[in-house]
Amino acid sequence: MIVKDEEHNIRRALDSIKDVVDEIVVVDTGSSDNTPNIVREYTDKLYFHPWKNDFSEARNNSLKYVNCEWVLIFDADEEASQEFRDGIRDFLSSLPRDVNTIYLPTISYMDWDFKRTETASTPRIFRNGTVHYENIVHNQAIYKPRVVNANFVIYHYGYIWTRKLRKQKYERTATLIRKHLEQCKNDQEKIYYLVQLYKTEKTGGKVHQAAEVGWQVLKLLRPMTSIPAIGLEFLYIFSFDLINAGLYDLAMELAEAAIRATPQYPDPYFSLLNVHFRKQEWSKVVELHERFKKAVESASKNIEKFGWTIMSFKDIPAADLMAMIAYIELEEYEKLNEIARDLFERDSDLPTAWIQHLINKIAEKDIEKCLPTLKYLTKLVNKKELRVNMQPVYERIAEKHIHVSLQDIVVKDVSPMSFALLQRIDTNRDLLLESMSSGNLQNIVKENGVGGLLLVYSLLEDSKKKSLVENFVEDEDTVVRGVAKAILADHLIKERKFLEAIRLYRDAIQLVPELSQFVKPVVEDLKTRLDSTIEGVYEELYKFYSRQKEFLVDFKRYFGNGVNKIHLLSDSDVALYASAVHSQNETKAVELLERIRQPEHFPMYYYRLAKFYSKIDKRKSLSYHVKAVEENERLADIVGGRFPYTGLYPNITLNWFNDKDELLWVGNLSEKFCTFGVIHPVRAWYKSKNGLIYAKPYPTDESLKAYEKFEQEAYTPVPMRVQPNELCRVLSRLDCHELRVTGQYENMKGVFSELEITVNERSKNLLVLFGVEQTTEMKNIVLDAEQVTVFYRTPSISEDNDMVWYYPAFRVLRTTAKIKEELRSLGFKIIDSEYFSNGLRAVVAKREK
Repeated sequence: MIVKDEEHNIRRALDSIKDVVDEIVVVDTGSSDNTPNIVREYTDKLYFHPWKNDFSEARNNSLKYVNCEWVLIFDADEEASQEFRDGIRDFLSSLPRDVNTIYLPTISYMDWDFKRTETASTPRIFRNGTVHYENIVHNQAIYKPRVVNANFVIYHYGYIWTRKLRKQKYERTATLIRKHLEQCKNDQEKIYYLVQLYKTEKTGGKVHQAAEVGWQVLKLLRPMTSIPAIGLEFLYIFSFDLINAGLYDLAMELAEAAIRATPQYPDPYFSLLNVHFRKQEWSKVVELHERFKKAVESASKNIEKFGWTIMSFKDIPAADLMAMIAYIELEEYEKLNEIARDLFERDSDLPTAWIQHLINKIAEKDIEKCLPTLKYLTKLVNKKELRVNMQPVYERIAEKHIHVSLQDIVVKDVSPMSFALLQRIDTNRDLLLESMSSGNLQNIVKENGVGGLLLVYSLLEDSKKKSLVENFVEDEDTVVRGVAKAILADHLIKERKFLEAIRLYRDAIQLVPELSQFVKPVVEDLKTRLDSTIEGVYEELYKFYSRQKEFLVDFKRYFGNGVNKIHLLSDSDVALYASAVHSQNETKAVELLERIRQPEHFPMYYYRLAKFYSKIDKRKSLSYHVKAVEENERLADIVGGRFPYTGLYPNITLNWFNDKDELLWVGNLSEKFCTFGVIHPVRAWYKSKNGLIYAKPYPTDESLKAYEKFEQEAYTPVPMRVQPNELCRVLSRLDCHELRVTGQYENMKGVFSELEITVNERSKNLLVLFGVEQTTEMKNIVLDAEQVTVFYRTPSISEDNDMVWYYPAFRVLRTTAKIKEELRSLGFKIIDSEYFSNGLRAVVAKREK
């Protein structure tokens, strides 16, 4: 042994060999700690030798003191395995006289938990006098054949470093390697030490320094006909640098070169497995996983035959997880469950992030066929007390109503929502109210008023409805009290307590006068016939209060951002509706909405269907938008609330309109602009074969004039108009002294004054500020102009929220290419163009002679 400052390691090393060896020779190269005193407890053969920055020189010095037939080279940060202690002496005694060198496997631990390892077989035991060392760092044994391999493991702890030790070792090792590189005699030797420098830089240096050395090694390796052992290590490590950089082709080239050189070497198979996993080539992932596992199995039985480090043993669980995800994607569930059983029952040390990724993938697929995997996974998670989110799995099980034993899927520390989902899976009870109230339904009413009362009443079992409203007939909230009395009166009618019912109805009106519109017809019916089948007021009250706001209660108050999941707790219409409205997935939202049994309870129902269908099927979206305003007239003026739907919106159809034209956009204009009751609130934009984008319904000229009149009175400034700075930017580039102007220009006089431009109605220079979007014929705008500056708006085809689509006064839109095409057809040459925000564009054109 050669040692220096190893007091924290050396006792473990010496304890592991003291009863096996005949003598222990230790050369100390300058310890300043208690190392020498510890050594003296085990041997009197302790020698001191000055450190000369040369590991081989120190190692050769230690060999001078050896007396025995066989020499074991051993380091202070190592430990002999029990197999070594029990069998090495008999093994050496059995060897023929021509054997001089024995390779032993070294397992290096990479972390404090002793879970991640690397393995390499190196020359360790020599006949005395047959070995010496060369090179100043990573000293290389020059030994005498014959060589044999033996499977007696040495454990190495030297790669588990503190930050301070890592820095010290890096600085020392890197300096020595660079010094030696200056003396290298050939490329083989240079490759050996460059790879050592590369590994050292990756351990303690900077990323770019390691990469620089890596490229040098690769350059030297390429022309070689055979790859040296240390080159195989390099190809594996460097291939992962390339994979992480997204350079998959080169990474595959290096891994395949390593496989051609040594097919039994497992590491390059793991590289290829990672490449195909990242490229989501699932069949290749499965194939590479099988090849990797076969190589691992063979290598683990023949470790002593590898004269270089095998690093992928520690990555077997990661390889299994990648294969599991591949089998999920390929829907090969038997294979998935088979690997899961072996992997999770091995008590493997797995990154939590990978387990979470697997959970998420399972939730996306046929979860029922993944139940065995979930069972094994849950057992491991609970045993290791890992923090994972199983909610995606619980959601799918609840949604699909899959029968499963809770003990197979329950993990510790679940969220409130996950706990509720587990209850739902276990009992199949409706848990919406329970999740909102923690068992006290009256709290929902107290927190939400009449909306809370109506919601709770609608979801309660019939046998509990009457007692609920009885609790609130004396409530301090007047509206709650009035509505509770009206609904209680409904119950009394069914019980044939007609006089009491009428009295409660009258009390309700006195408390909440607006209820009279619903109560009076019922009371009048009771006056004509005392009939217990007379319909009460509850249904009308529910519709009435539902129209005032979309949700009777604020579900976000109870579920936060999980509102889109509450349909998993309840099959009620209100749960389906709330989940759909808050969903980010249009297809899912439509599916939920179409499961609703009583859409009439939701005044925004068809509007919501239309909005979600706009991403899926625009023609369906159009029909639902129309139905929405017909069913709920208030949706004709969402932004203002003043102009209900009337159907009195003059429009025309031009002869070239075609229902088969491409439908680009559908929506309700009143989301963004008031249509003042003169423009139809629902609009579709089609693209015709002539390139024009036209509106349907297509408002008449009279409708546009009426709209513009209302608009002038309602908006300051009027929207969708050119601003002075935008006009100045275009006109300042033109040699122009007079203009004829189309469109209002009162706010542009400052621009004209600054640029010394006169407005002249007879000028041949035409400025179009507004109107292009209202005509199908550009010639009606340019007329006899010699030069035109045209401002116009064009929408972003892919942006549904572009304000250009919504502006009621537009009925014809053009792309910039279409504008230029039309101007050229009228004899103009395009001389300038400008792009502004919000879809505003400008084109300057001059008539060619």
